[in-house]
Amino acid sequence: MKRLYIRLNGVQTPLITWGDPISNNENVIICITGNPGISDFYIEFASELFKSMSIPICVIGHAGHEESLDKKNKYLFNLKDQLEHKLDLIENHINKNSKIHLIGHSIGAWMIIELIHKQSNLIDRVSSINLLFPTIQKMALSRNGKYVNNVLRKIYKIILFLSTLFYLLPKYVLFYIIGIYIWIKSIPSKFSSAIIKILNPDVVENIFYLAFNEMDTVLSLNTESIQKIKHLTNVVYARNDGWAPVEYIEDLKQFTPQLQIREAFNVEHAFVLKSSVEVASIVADFINTKKNIS
Repeated sequence: MKRLYIRLNGVQTPLITWGDPISNNENVIICITGNPGISDFYIEFASELFKSMSIPICVIGHAGHEESLDKKNKYLFNLKDQLEHKLDLIENHINKNSKIHLIGHSIGAWMIIELIHKQSNLIDRVSSINLLFPTIQKMALSRNGKYVNNVLRKIYKIILFLSTLFYLLPKYVLFYIIGIYIWIKSIPSKFSSAIIKILNPDVVENIFYLAFNEMDTVLSLNTESIQKIKHLTNVVYARNDGWAPVEYIEDLKQFTPQLQIREAFNVEHAFVLKSSVEVASIVADFINTKKNIS
């Protein structure tokens, strides 16, 4: 595993990689994170994929959510900015001859669909697509979306202020408090450092900014783009997902049997915290059915 810094759409961006996804001219996996867009949460998931498939992998988070070498470059990034950010990676940094396998988690799934819609020739380079617990329609009407709009949207300035104060605490105090939190939530302790990154006030502001933009932007299903990719796509969902309820998944069944849909049992929307191995196995199975198709 390596961490590379590449300037994407004007933003110095950390990429976590396995193998050499940048210059490889065969199969390459690109994983777009959910929100918060911090790639460290996906290390176990991508490691499992690489261990089972040995295909070069690149995990990309979101502009403004990740540690940046541009310490003075503060800017709020919306969905349009994030799409340009990901498109720059694919168009200008991934070998043009490579067969790309796209993985999108949560809002990352929406980004993949919109990238295909925005850049129609991109589909010629894509061999498979995995949409994991996808938030691709009516986000504001989901259980969690209503909470974001009705509660967090009203108090996020207070949360931002508190996070600023909290982040001023000594690191050992932060780790101690986070340790209590992850013990209560039964989250593996290896995520402590990634959780601390979320507490950075600049990151908090960008996370909320993107989340509110998602509520206002992710409305109807992009059926035109899904029609184009249905033969390449596998959708993984959970029955009790507060962001992508089962009735939203039912809407996707109009695209079957070309579109594959699979339920992940006893897995939460934020699968990377506790179920990376299980989901990596599902994703690997699907990529294996597509990786030799030109």
